[in-house]
Amino acid sequence: MLRLTCKEWVHVPNQEERPESLYEGFQKKLTAMAGECVRVRKAADIAAFLIPFFQENKIRTAGLVESPLTRAGRLLERLREAGIEMTTDNLRQAAPSVGAGITQLKWGIAELGTLVQIGTDVDQRLLAMLPPLHVALVQTSELVPTLAEALKLIHSLPQIPGFVGFITGPSRTADIERVLTIGVHGPGRFLAVFVDEDVREGE
Repeated sequence: MLRLTCKEWVHVPNQEERPESLYEGFQKKLTAMAGECVRVRKAADIAAFLIPFFQENKIRTAGLVESPLTRAGRLLERLREAGIEMTTDNLRQAAPSVGAGITQLKWGIAELGTLVQIGTDVDQRLLAMLPPLHVALVQTSELVPTLAEALKLIHSLPQIPGFVGFITGPSRTADIERVLTIGVHGPGRFLAVFVDEDVREGE
């Protein structure tokens, strides 16, 4: 719902736009597209979830681009302590061979189950495209209801990014006979991890 004031348009969330409702809507859309979605309270809980998840799925190597959420949760150190071989350098060479790529994405779009990637960092793009599993971290507070609102946010940035990606689940492709195949031109699995704790750059 939009409320007009004397100075500006102010977006006032309605009942359907509360974080819980937005997350539930996002999760429903993403899982319908073969994606996976979880929500944790704090940045420290990311490792607590990922360590048993990696162990259960026999993922022994991962590439990571450091970000506010990974630093706040000491994700790199904790995964290494758990025996996961972590790579943060030379990702152009390493990305095709690691078991998972871990990146932080900018926004989530509830109506589509889509995450928005501001991929000016080439390493971030590679880790989102080349490993068989992409783990995408995003703050729950960065969920918006619609594509239109996400586009407004992109256009409100000081400078339009050189690369903006929209990711909805694992890679999907179909041949001329419309036979759908997962993971041919990108990750075969996609996991979105929403974090309720509000962590900003520099924290």
